[in-house]
Amino acid sequence: MADYLLEGPKPARLYEVILPKKLGYFGKIQEVLEDLFSEEAIRRVPFARRSINERKRADPAFDESAWIHSLCRASRGYSIYEMDGRYLSPVGPVDERVLVIRFIFHESEDSGEGDVKTDFLTASLEIVKYLVAYRFAEELGVEEEIWIVEYANPTLAIWRKRNEIDR
Repeated sequence: MADYLLEGPKPARLYEVILPKKLGYFGKIQEVLEDLFSEEAIRRVPFARRSINERKRADPAFDESAWIHSLCRASRGYSIYEMDGRYLSPVGPVDERVLVIRFIFHESEDSGEGDVKTDFLTASLEIVKYLVAYRFAEELGVEEEIWIVEYANPTLAIWRKRNEIDR
């Protein structure tokens, strides 16, 4: 029988980015989401370049590499589902299918390497707001609105299978 250990509940941040589901968006969606796993790709995002410059002006000791690394490590995954809905537009009700991209951020045992600890919860809003939603808005450039929903005060509990070392 497998042996599991309960981790948590612990603080988490949960965000959903909601945008219309359109076939022409799939390539951009894949690019934006895959870029979250690449420090090199994050450095190319205009928001990241602007933020680095602002942070360096405010603090000459700002560690650009550590900051980029923390953004990359914080965005460890996402889920996508679709949802049908209706909203009221100026011309009347409109039915629309949307994509919902869900991110759950939490601190974990591997939140730090050596003396550098990544604050995933603090990094989470920058990631969702600028590395995902703003990129969709700017690079798709046609939608009136792209929504970000933040769920207040969620907690996360994980049943984690013990390995031989933990037993």
